[in-house]
Amino acid sequence: MNALVLAFFLTAALASAPESGIHLIAHRGGVVDTTHPEDTLSALHEAIEQGYWMVEVDVQRSCDGELVVQHDDTFVRIYAVNKHVSELDWKDIRLLRSRKGGQAPASFAEYAAECRGKIRVMIDGKKGDAQDGFFERLQEILRANDLLKDALFIGSGEMKGYFKGKARIGTDRKGLKRAVDLGEDVSSLYFLFEHGNELDDETVKYAQSLHVPVIPTVNDYHYLLAHGDSTPQADIERLKKAGVTLFQIDSNYAPYCK
Repeated sequence: MNALVLAFFLTAALASAPESGIHLIAHRGGVVDTTHPEDTLSALHEAIEQGYWMVEVDVQRSCDGELVVQHDDTFVRIYAVNKHVSELDWKDIRLLRSRKGGQAPASFAEYAAECRGKIRVMIDGKKGDAQDGFFERLQEILRANDLLKDALFIGSGEMKGYFKGKARIGTDRKGLKRAVDLGEDVSSLYFLFEHGNELDDETVKYAQSLHVPVIPTVNDYHYLLAHGDSTPQADIERLKKAGVTLFQIDSNYAPYCK
């Protein structure tokens, strides 16, 4: 990539950071509740309706190479089918229906088309590598729907390496300090991404001093395993006071961000 092209991508990536106010990133594909299963078009549409700034979406590859919006390795929890995503072709996957709400799985191409012009995306690539065309196809779909320049990437180190310089990638405090020591332009390349119940005010201030966006995660799973007296509401309030304005969040905690 020549210097002019790299400069274009890094400048475009700056658009990922909102100017002011609290901005929410809907975890697992949108607003998830009893009628909107995770990682479905229904959950996405509800997030758009409620004015979320971004949606975090999980992407995997089917047996025949289709990019599928799905979090778990298997379809058993959401769709009551004990098959791995990589075992089924898209023609079979698209016939599944969720236990709650009767929703069908979405291809990432369908999902991205629904996001275009309405909401940004944070990508968590669950499977795939640079050898099977997963990253190239993901990039192609994002570009086709004008989503790449504002996208954020979490997930595997290999995926983040592929998209580094094309959009911002997530890192923890150790990764951020390592990048600083290497002399990288951290304000353009990274965002700080850590669990809200582990992210301390000192680390927030460190990232802010480097003009690196800070995105804590406030998700059910973190608190099921956590020790101590931390609660989602308390962590959100503490982080807001520290100047955090972006939260990747389970929708049931969104009221605490107002």
